[in-house]
Amino acid sequence: MDTIGNQIAWRLGYLNILQGVIARLANSAAAMKAGSVAVLTGLLACAVGEQASFHWALFVLPGVLFMGFHAFFQQQERAFVQLYNTASDAPLAQVLSYRIDAARLAAVREPLLKVLCRPTVLAFHLPLVAGVVLVYRVVREASRCC
Repeated sequence: MDTIGNQIAWRLGYLNILQGVIARLANSAAAMKAGSVAVLTGLLACAVGEQASFHWALFVLPGVLFMGFHAFFQQQERAFVQLYNTASDAPLAQVLSYRIDAARLAAVREPLLKVLCRPTVLAFHLPLVAGVVLVYRVVREASRCC
């Protein structure tokens, strides 16, 4: 039988593991934002070249792709935060299962479409894609008239 000290140690170890996973997922979401900016800026640089035949809609695919990845990492992060909150709110006398499996994550995971519609995802990616498309159109129009 475990003593209260052992239960506290196990609980803290489990919470530390969850914190590490949450931190990695948050870093991945930030990397998706940075990657989105880098790829769209690179595409913009290639598109405004004199010999480039480019259509503005080609900016949408990478923008949507990075938006989906960002939403996926955000979804996973939120699921692990729910597991963390459940474990930290449980009384010490309650014995927890320290398994992290697909069934436990699926029980607390939000639908991806709901996460895609969150302001943290939409407010970053939609203005970014719209801004890049706008700059592309302005530069294209300016190169035609001059």
